[in-house]
Amino acid sequence: MNKHILLVMKWLNNKDSVSQEELKKNRREAWTHYASADYDFTGGYHAAYYAVSWAYSAANVSYWVNRYFEITGEDRNEYLKELEK
Repeated sequence: MNKHILLVMKWLNNKDSVSQEELKKNRREAWTHYASADYDFTGGYHAAYYAVSWAYSAANVSYWVNRYFEITGEDRNEYLKELEK
């Protein structure tokens, strides 16, 4: 489960549930994680980073979250269940 996407989904569900500072921290951590690892910065990681990056304004966030699930094949329902906890 991608913790960066999970936080963005939490924010999408309720903009007051995550502070702007948390979103900025999430973006910094995501960049550090994806850039420092030997990931192919395409596909799911690319979509995840862009979803996290756009979260401060809500522009295009849903698109990138959807792309993340399309590309990775992860089960969105698992994320939704986690958010319900």
